Amino acid sequence: MVDVTLRDDQQGEIKLRTPGLPVIDFVLMLVLLKREILQFGTAVAETSQTQDTITAIRYGDSVQLSYSFSPIVSTISMDEFDGLPRTALCEARALLHSTHKELAENEYLAGLSRVV
Repeated sequence: MVDVTLRDDQQGEIKLRTPGLPVIDFVLMLVLLKREILQFGTAVAETSQTQDTITAIRYGDSVQLSYSFSPIVSTISMDEFDGLPRTALCEARALLHSTHKELAENEYLAGLSRVV
């Protein structure tokens, strides 16, 4: 469980309204956003436990993100958006492995690289 804080280089920190979100849940939320943006150009993903949402809309080479838990609207490049799930997965694994050494051998976590 993690307290999610997104960093918008222009707007500052965006904190998820409900603390204690399952970290892998958040990674999979980003994977869903990426897949739907690539396929449809627009996407809404919701966390399973807190029902917080992130809405993404593609405009050419950029993606606009809005959040149910913040009035901030972020715009990032498609390249940066494309890398978000992988970056989040790396951070999640580092966090999980630092606090739970036994998870380094977890097959599910190891297999997430194929999904992301």
